[in-house]
Amino acid sequence: MAEHTTLLRSAWIRAATAAVLYILLTIANAPQLAARPDTRIGQHGDAYFSVWRLAWVAHQLKTSPRHLFDANIFYPEPRTLAYSDAMLLPATVLAPFAWAGTPPLVVYNVCLLSTFVLNALAAYVLVYRLVGSYAAGLLAGVIFGFSPYRFEHFDHLEMQLSFWIPLAALAWHRAVERQSVRDCLVVAAAVSAQILSCIYYGIFLVTSLGVLTALWFWRTPVRAVRAGTLMLFPAMVVFALYSLPYLGNRSRVGDRPAGEIAGYSATLKDFVSAPATNRLYGWTHKFGVPERHLFPGLVAAALLVVGLWPPLDRRRVVHAAGLLLALQLALGTNGWLYGLLYEWVLPYRGLRVPARADILILLGTSVLAGYGIERVAARMARWPRARPAVLALVVGMASAEYLSRPAVHHVDTYVSTWYRMLGTMPDAVVFEWPVTVPWRLGNMVDVLYMYRSTAHWRPMLNGYSGFYPQSYIKLLIRVRSFPDRRSIAYLQQVGATVLVIHENRRSPARFQRALERLARDPKVQPLGTGVENGARVAFFRLLPPRAPASATSPR
Repeated sequence: MAEHTTLLRSAWIRAATAAVLYILLTIANAPQLAARPDTRIGQHGDAYFSVWRLAWVAHQLKTSPRHLFDANIFYPEPRTLAYSDAMLLPATVLAPFAWAGTPPLVVYNVCLLSTFVLNALAAYVLVYRLVGSYAAGLLAGVIFGFSPYRFEHFDHLEMQLSFWIPLAALAWHRAVERQSVRDCLVVAAAVSAQILSCIYYGIFLVTSLGVLTALWFWRTPVRAVRAGTLMLFPAMVVFALYSLPYLGNRSRVGDRPAGEIAGYSATLKDFVSAPATNRLYGWTHKFGVPERHLFPGLVAAALLVVGLWPPLDRRRVVHAAGLLLALQLALGTNGWLYGLLYEWVLPYRGLRVPARADILILLGTSVLAGYGIERVAARMARWPRARPAVLALVVGMASAEYLSRPAVHHVDTYVSTWYRMLGTMPDAVVFEWPVTVPWRLGNMVDVLYMYRSTAHWRPMLNGYSGFYPQSYIKLLIRVRSFPDRRSIAYLQQVGATVLVIHENRRSPARFQRALERLARDPKVQPLGTGVENGARVAFFRLLPPRAPASATSPR
């Protein structure tokens, strides 16, 4: 009993030491964000989008949970939260912090930074349990938690929420080796949690576990069916229920076009390309394109080869197979498998970026590199004094390879009083200008308006998401000449009651002309002015259209 307690205490001390290492690596990679999570945010507009998503779920769970997916963007479209990944589980877990008054920006940044630590710790636990080596676990955590892929998606919160994958893999090993119902249900819970955290990863994970379960029990197909059903059927039920609002939108937004998927399918060249933010290998970004910088690092690649070197046991064979499967998924239309999945498996028709299956490549690399470093340690058994230093050097080299400098900028957290006043206007339906044009939806002008809407939560015609409804495209076309009479009449027609006009500091004259023109329009009434992000902003009431005069005069 005393020996067991000592071993348990030792395991906790090692885990705590690993956590400290991962926290320090997180701070080293994002020092500005870690120092000021209340006034900093990532450079990409998707960071603002994630702030809005987390804040919306917290708001709606408290006010109207039945209409959780009817977000305040793209008015009057329904289920607009389901135009992208809702991140329902993390948003729900974080909601109490928002209810306690924590600013949305802080909730988002703390969540983002925490994911790096949690991802690394989950991989550490998996590989430490599989290999039985502390160094292997530490290295696996560094690879899975801090590889260049992580910083390629630094501003995509859902892409960071992957710590359920190593936990599901650990539970899967126990389930197939012990063949107990309890372990199978633990897998189902972890897979369900991943689906509710990131739909992309959930779909890839279900695919991988289904194939690997069949491979593990290839001699006993009845056991494969039993274990696969227990592990994946409950998760598929969760996925089916969660998919209902997404399926409801499918008739409006359609499937991802095959040409778009091809553009985000990885090539072998992408695996030698790191994002420009990587301090050591950033120069290789020219070999790839955004979303497809998948370089795993030289240390991880070398130890992966060592881990795959024969002889192989059953566990390594399975993880090697999982690695090959993940590679096929990431290659998308450049491989032979993804086209079949797109044709026959409905969820794959909603995925835009096959290269995001790199998360499973990272998992396989972490596990097999863990076996590799253990082999290196075994070779050094003759030099027991030098071995710890060499293993620490390897982990340190991998950590140094992954050091990055993700771009962040200052956020003006001041919110105009008039924005807060909109929350007291029950009939307010907001249109903010300027907007982009249909062929430049990536400009992300509207995502800043969505971030500001966390101060009032009124419906707005503007929006940004993974899909765009046709009504929004039509809006962009009809308001190109704003604020002329036709565009104002169209805004009245679609239900706008409040206009918010922003100054572009590069062209203040355009803002002034818009104000002068609106001042002459009898359908528009001024409400007030303010300053947002150092630029002027004006608020107007848009009167409803007049009812047509009756054809018969009253008697």
